[in-house]
Amino acid sequence: MSSRRRVSLLVAGLLLAACTRDEQSRLPEPSADPTPPGVPPDSATIVEANRGLEAFLEASREGSTTREALPGLTRCPGGGGPVPGPMLAKYVLLPGALRADTIVGRALVTTVAEQDVDRQHPGYFVARVRVRSDTLEWDLLQTETGSWVVCNGLGFGLTAPDSLTTWRPNGASAATARALADSLAALP
Repeated sequence: MSSRRRVSLLVAGLLLAACTRDEQSRLPEPSADPTPPGVPPDSATIVEANRGLEAFLEASREGSTTREALPGLTRCPGGGGPVPGPMLAKYVLLPGALRADTIVGRALVTTVAEQDVDRQHPGYFVARVRVRSDTLEWDLLQTETGSWVVCNGLGFGLTAPDSLTTWRPNGASAATARALADSLAALP
């Protein structure tokens, strides 16, 4: 290799090293990370919103001791709160996703009963005991106070009085559905 070529390579290497050092000096200083270990910093908001979804699901679970918290957890700006639906036995939170000012929360839920209007007898209801698992989504919105509320998704809990409800299969009742929910909730 000629000496001229060696000098050119040496100069190029020095210039590259100087440019790299200059770029590194412009990088911002690392700051203290408030997120839990193992969680990427950009997902701290999702983690916080998921805590709101978990509070909603726990309050919605059949037999929950925090059921009275539901109205505060679903107080959505402009309405759009979850509507009552099937009887929730258990849930598993899944990762959420950030979309503009909304977090889309997800969970695998297991329900044990659902209730519909009796189409043959207006004013009465039919409830069916059946175990069903599904992955569901909810919109999670942050309020002015910084708390997260659950909107635009399925709610849980049978709303019609048992006196107006016919249970299927024959012999089933609200008590048997609750007992099934409790037994599933106790499983790992």
